[in-house]
Amino acid sequence: MNRYVVFILGFLSCALLIKFCERPKKDDKIVTKTKIVKVTDTLKIKGNTITKYKEVFVRKTDTSIVYLYKPDSTSICANYYEQPIIGKRSNGLAKITTTGELLDFSAIIECQDSIKETIITKYEDRSRLFLSGEYTTNTELKIGLDYNIKNRLLLKGGVGYDFYYKSPYISFGVGVPLF
Repeated sequence: MNRYVVFILGFLSCALLIKFCERPKKDDKIVTKTKIVKVTDTLKIKGNTITKYKEVFVRKTDTSIVYLYKPDSTSICANYYEQPIIGKRSNGLAKITTTGELLDFSAIIECQDSIKETIITKYEDRSRLFLSGEYTTNTELKIGLDYNIKNRLLLKGGVGYDFYYKSPYISFGVGVPLF
């Protein structure tokens, strides 16, 4: 009876030791990169040319144009146009202020292009070959090879010598994962 208790305790302690020493499986690594690429797009007027304008009052300085709510002695009366523009990959709105002379031009353009690259690195279990040595309490000495097939199956083989019977032996085994 005592021999069975030692066997069960030895088996459980070996199983716990193996589980403790086992490396956790690496999760798959996902890297997403967005590339910014210079794209040349020809913009054209969307629909008809806008001929309706809004009258605005501006103050022209050497470096800028200042829009005013009310006219004053330094302001100029100008025409303000908003023209939708479109291209293959973008669309936008051009804003033009003119008196016959171009005073201000700005455009807001939205591009639809972005290139996303997703790189997935998968970590797979590899097969490995182990050299093992064993000495038992029954005075047996064994040297063997253990082949772990992707953490799914264990093939064992070895040669040993039994000191009690004074004879060599060959052993084979198969192991399956428990947890």
